[in-house]
Amino acid sequence: MPAAQFDPFGHRQRGIALLVVLWACTLLAILLGGFATLARTEATQTRYLATRAQLRYLAEAGVSRALAEITAKNGGGWIGDGRTYGLSIDGQRVEVRIVDDLGKVDINTADPAVLRNLFVAAGLDAGAASTLADNVRESRDPTGAFNREEGTQRYAQAGLTQGPRYSVFSMPDEIQSVLGMTPALYRTIAPLLTVWSHRQQPAPAFAPTLALASLPGMDLATAQRFASLRASLNPRMPPPMLPNGTPMGSARGGVVRTIVASASSPDGTVARISATIRLPRQPGRGSYSVLRWQEDAAE
Repeated sequence: MPAAQFDPFGHRQRGIALLVVLWACTLLAILLGGFATLARTEATQTRYLATRAQLRYLAEAGVSRALAEITAKNGGGWIGDGRTYGLSIDGQRVEVRIVDDLGKVDINTADPAVLRNLFVAAGLDAGAASTLADNVRESRDPTGAFNREEGTQRYAQAGLTQGPRYSVFSMPDEIQSVLGMTPALYRTIAPLLTVWSHRQQPAPAFAPTLALASLPGMDLATAQRFASLRASLNPRMPPPMLPNGTPMGSARGGVVRTIVASASSPDGTVARISATIRLPRQPGRGSYSVLRWQEDAAE
């Protein structure tokens, strides 16, 4: 019986075929792993978008609930000083706050000292706060009482292509164009700014804590104590005196109010809606108008 002969060519072919099969299996495994990862990612994105949509509708429901309260003929029972009201809607918790814009800082009409105090309470040092307050006053002045050429040069030196606006602000977020306003500072004070109160200083009856700190004779700690005292009093009781000895003033609200409604899920997803509403002059009559609507706005 003849001896078996070794075939190096056939052995080499079988080895190459085995390598091809192994590479094909590896590639198939990589593709299947990629498809599985993509499927999980798409499923996660779908769940997130569905949760976001649900939370947004819950926040809108919170805004509607607040609107029903503040447009009631009796004026409603919800106070516009920034305190939180909790709602349960379809088993989910929704938090709603109402701030009467009389209690905010009007960036068009606020006294420069009020602006300075607000910026200090929000974390700026006294020098930077004074400079920023002057820049706001310069920017909102339509007559251009300040030196326009010098103002344009200062903005250009800071790397800004546009100088002071020299006109009133039409929306609160336009203050971001003022030299010295940083994104972090704006996020802190954004909920406290308005262009609709036309007051030189916020009304103490409605001002949130930081806005209270902008008043003469107040600092952040004093404002926090006064806000706690104000919240603890029965609305039928006489209003408390301010720490500087002046009366708190009328607790009658204005016609512009901002509603902030937040809904959150157990995984930490949050949807927030801020709606600034102009109410009819007489409660229970006429329709309201929406001045500003923001989704995922600052708190």
